[in-house]
This record gives sequence, structure tokens and C-alpha cells, in this order.
Amino acid sequence: MIKRYYGTLLLMGLGASALTAGVLLWGLRSLPADQAPALEGLLTRLLWLLPVLAAGAAIPAWRERRRLREKVRALAGETPDCSGGSGELEPLAARLREQNLTIRRQSEALGRKRRDFDAITENMREGFLLLDRRLNVLSRNESARILLTGDADAAGNLNRPGCPEEVRRAAEKALAGERTQRSLRLEEHTYLLIASPIAASGQAAGAVVIAMDVTEREERETLRREFSANVSHELKTPLTSITGFAELLKDGLVPPERVSEFAGDIYRESRRLIRLVDDIIELSRLEEEGSPPYAREPADLYGIARDALEALRPAAEARGISLQLRGAPAAVSGVGPILREMVYNLCDNAVKYNRENGSVTVTVQPGPEPRVTVEDTGIGIPYAHQSRVFERFYRVDKSHSRRIGGTGLGMSIVKHGARIHNARLELWSEPDRGTRITITFGKENL
Repeated sequence: MIKRYYGTLLLMGLGASALTAGVLLWGLRSLPADQAPALEGLLTRLLWLLPVLAAGAAIPAWRERRRLREKVRALAGETPDCSGGSGELEPLAARLREQNLTIRRQSEALGRKRRDFDAITENMREGFLLLDRRLNVLSRNESARILLTGDADAAGNLNRPGCPEEVRRAAEKALAGERTQRSLRLEEHTYLLIASPIAASGQAAGAVVIAMDVTEREERETLRREFSANVSHELKTPLTSITGFAELLKDGLVPPERVSEFAGDIYRESRRLIRLVDDIIELSRLEEEGSPPYAREPADLYGIARDALEALRPAAEARGISLQLRGAPAAVSGVGPILREMVYNLCDNAVKYNRENGSVTVTVQPGPEPRVTVEDTGIGIPYAHQSRVFERFYRVDKSHSRRIGGTGLGMSIVKHGARIHNARLELWSEPDRGTRITITFGKENL
């Protein structure tokens, strides 16, 4: 536009000069012969003045061109300014300033929303995928990396090889307008996939896929089912025995000389049932979430171990098992009944799963981190089973456990008691060489 304006001014100057020369030539033709030479000289001088006139027209045009260029450059800035001029471009500048301000505000708002969105998604434990209609990944958070195997960038497509089939199918259903849920198993983890459509103008324009790690929930559900099945079985066994013995006595099918024997069997099975119920109640109390804090009190680990061994001495002497207590008094701050239950269960297992004429040694070590160690010379635990001995109702040898009357909950009570006291459990065992279990209490228990 500036070049065109400059050219117009220049042509106007040249046109004015040419028009003047033309008028003079026309007047020269109509003059008498004696006046012609003088007019020709004047015309020659005028023709020589044409370049000067052209230059005189060009200079104002160049200045105007420069002035307009500066104004346009001022309009190109973030804050258009037309001050210092005639103001003919001021309405345009005002409009541009208004538009620039609107764009800046929208850009800042969009930036804030983007930062908030990134902060929310990046701090999510759940994986997040934002997809378009072609299954291209528009956005994802770090937790969603597991769903995009081999794809380190946000860009990607669910149709490429390596992408889990369940993720693609869930996304396709969402793009079809259907909210769906699927289960996905990856690297020993279980994920719940939730895919929802994103609607625009009444149609699915994209999809959002959320992946929630539900491994712990699935494991708890599995443990709950196993616990229910084990409780039912463990309760049914003694009840069946009690019912059978009682029915024989009721029908008079037991000889008088054997009534005492049958009554003893009923008593033993009843005691086993009571111990099982007591252990279930104790374990439920330890596992209960949201319960009030346990009352803590000073306790002596040495005295607790001594009492546990004294209670087990008759059962140990019946099998020729020697009991030894070593160490010194060690004071801790803890829940007395739970501490006694923990130490008793460890010593009880050491006696039950020991060999005839074996030994059980309990060592109490005071210090910055007091510890109790229970070691036996029993049958030991195979390495493949050591990681599961603290599970509820888990038994390495079920027939031996039932023969000696164990409930299968003692070691689980020890584990939950250690958790309550923030104590560490250490297990060493070898088949036919025995087992050693140590409970170490932290400084917070002093």
C-alpha cells in the first residue's frame, strides 16, 4: 500500500511538469515568428527544470512513505501506537490493541488451565490417556506409560503393535459412544480400565481411558475368599467330630468303659474350636482399620518370654524338649496383651514343630533396638514356603498341623502384632535343621 501511495505522488508531480510543458508547446505554435525564439529559450529552461520538479515531488512522497511505514511498524507491535501522527490509523490501532489484549487474556487463561491439567494428571496414580477418533494419543501422564509399551513420548497410536488389546478394545467401545470397563493384567499387576467417550455436537469426538491399579484390592479379595473358605473348613472339622462323638453317646452306642475316652475327645475338639474362634477374634481385632489407638505401657520382653516358656513347659517336657531363656531384661513401650501373644505363638510353634528330645532357645537382647529371638531344632521350613508362613491358615504340612492341633493363625497374629509395634520380623530356616525367628523393635518403642 505504501509503495502504491508513493508512486501516485511521484506520478502526480511528473504529470504536472509534463502538463506545463505541453501548454507551453501549444502556445509556441500560436505565437508570431518574431517571438518564437525567446519562447523556445524559455521552454528549454523549463524542460531542464523537469528533473528538479520530479525530485521535488519525490522527496515529499518518500517522506510520506517513511512516515506510513513507521506507523505500520508501530501497529505490528503488541501495543499498537499511532501517536505523533495525524491519527488516521488510530481507529485501526485501537482495534488491534483490543484484539491483542483479548488474545493475551485467552492465552494466559489457557496456559493456566493447561498447567492445572498437567499438575492434576501427573500427580494421579491412575494412568490417563486422551485419544482422538483415530486412536491417536493426544495426551497422557507418566502413570500411563505401562499402557503404551515401548512408547516414551506422548504421541502414539493404540493400533500399533505392542499395545495391549484390552486398552484398544475399551477405547473403541468408548468411541462408539459406550462407557466400558475392562480388566487388564500386566507385569503381575491388575488394572481396571475405564473408558468414556468425549462428545462434541452429539457425536463421540474422542475418548478418555483411565487405568486404575487394583492389584492390592484383588489380592485382598482373594485373601478374603481364602479366609472364608479356610474358616469354614477349620470350624467344620472339630464340629463334625464333636457331633459324631455326641451322637454315639446319645444313642447309647458307646460302652460304659469308653465313655470317658469319648468325653475326652469331645473336650479336646471343643478346646480346639475355642482356640480357633479366639484366634479369629484376635486377628480381626488386629486387622480392624480405623480402630482407636492401642494403649501402650512399659513391658519387659524378658519377663514376657519367661512366662511363655513356663506356660509351654508341660507340653515340652512331654516330648523331651528342653527350654532355655538367655539374655537380659529389655524394656519396651508396647501393648502388653499383643506382645505376650506374639512371643507365646512363636514359642508355641517352636515346641509344636520340634523333634522329640529337641530344644527351644529364646534370647532377649536389650539395647537401642531390643529384640527377641526364638530358635528351635525342629523340622524346618522349605525355602519355597518361607515367604508365606505368616499368611492366615497357611501350613507347610497340613496333616502334621492338624495332628498337633494348630489353628494356622498364630504366625499371622505375630505379623500383625509386629506391624502395630513397627517391629521387624526376620526368618531363617532350613529343613531338618530348625527355624530361627527374630522380632526387632525400633527406637520408637523404647
